[in-house]
Amino acid sequence: MEKQLRIFRQVLAIVAELPRLVSIHSYQATGLVLRELQRRPITVPVLHWWTGSVQETRQAVALGCYFSIHSAVARQSKFRTAVPPERILIETDHGWADPPAAIPCRIEWAEHLLSQQLKRSREEVRRLAWRNLAAIIRETGTLHLLPSELAALVEEYQDTAKGV
Repeated sequence: MEKQLRIFRQVLAIVAELPRLVSIHSYQATGLVLRELQRRPITVPVLHWWTGSVQETRQAVALGCYFSIHSAVARQSKFRTAVPPERILIETDHGWADPPAAIPCRIEWAEHLLSQQLKRSREEVRRLAWRNLAAIIRETGTLHLLPSELAALVEEYQDTAKGV
């Protein structure tokens, strides 16, 4: 754990100086991750496979974190009660025993579950996730690092988020 913590601190120091898209896997270390993010803030950290309590989730929101949600996590009500919709992303990672079995459906399944939690249509949840990704890319200044086709799509959502 000490070696992981030392390396995590080094990564946070680099990303604090050179913002990038950062996905942090905090499984069984939520309190530690939050303490380190408070100690060394970075631009829009994304928490992957988030398992923190509602209190920890609220703390993460206050620290500016986003949450990448897959189907197993999407069922948890804390994403309806503690995470603003503008902080949610959707990911393809999923629980090993989580239906449906077809991998291409994983995004749609997560969108479906989130739409139930957020009381929005699946299409609204998809647009929300794209707008949120566009916001992260804008805040980190990393649009130029994306492939041109993806950058063009992200720019469309950035314009939508700005009300253009």
